[in-house]
Amino acid sequence: MEIKRFNPDVDLATLEAYLRNEYLLHGEVHSWLPQRLHDIIYRMAAQEESCGSKRSADYIFLWKEDGKIVACILPDGENIYISIRDGYEQLLSAVVVYSEEQCLPLFHRADDGAVKFWVAINDRSLYMREYLARAGYTEYPEKEYCSCACPMDTNPAVVLADGFRLLYGDAYADEEKKWSALRLGFHPDLEAGDHKTDMRPYHARKSSSMYPDSFECLVVEVGAHEKNEVCSYCFVYVDRASKTALIEPVSTRQAYRRKGFGTALMQGALLRCRQMGIEKCYVNSFGSRKDFYARAGFPVESSVSFWHKVIRQKDR
Repeated sequence: MEIKRFNPDVDLATLEAYLRNEYLLHGEVHSWLPQRLHDIIYRMAAQEESCGSKRSADYIFLWKEDGKIVACILPDGENIYISIRDGYEQLLSAVVVYSEEQCLPLFHRADDGAVKFWVAINDRSLYMREYLARAGYTEYPEKEYCSCACPMDTNPAVVLADGFRLLYGDAYADEEKKWSALRLGFHPDLEAGDHKTDMRPYHARKSSSMYPDSFECLVVEVGAHEKNEVCSYCFVYVDRASKTALIEPVSTRQAYRRKGFGTALMQGALLRCRQMGIEKCYVNSFGSRKDFYARAGFPVESSVSFWHKVIRQKDR
């Protein structure tokens, strides 16, 4: 059994294929879609660098047997996702302990040296839940939901008030306005003053091999008086090999919320996915946001639980 640190120049195709096969085997997202891996490697890595944080992609680890991946550690900031191939459940203890040893630099350390260490697992993995409870982890009450729509089985309808249009990225050229609108949706306090968006994550995403098949979707206000007429924005990663799409991230600016723009955005994404022959379109949500996505036609397919325990300096 070989344990190695992930090298995107060497291991990307192998890990991408492993995640795709796990998805196809289970018929749902059991850990990550390949698209989430690409988002972590490209967009998120650049975003973490710009914030002065460690890059999650540098702390991906693979367990390989006879050249095939049988388990992996998949960090997303201060959350460690774990995937283990069926038949290799006995690796769980070793994988968790290894993540506690190797992934601590991703976590905030308190003044007393303590780290609240988080592990994320699919709720259907009962053996993982039982192990984490025995290992001193506590389950967090809120979950991450993987909501799914089937574009081929739905009839998306984009409904917008007069003066607003739904566009795809190739029909709207101003990249800075698109990316700025996304950031403002997450940080509405930045609306005041001259907000300057770091474009590095936006451009880094273009290095993904999935980028040519993927697309942006946005709602704009025609003739807006504001400097930025983009109201709502999302990016849709497309994996033609699994016929799936992942919408990440999704954002609506505060002034345009509760006006139907978010729903129109999701329906627009579904419409293009349907035209591309995509069979399932996914979005990840946390807490009550799952209700918004359900209303937009994305009911919950699976969920992820977050487990945590405190690791102190003396423990490591």
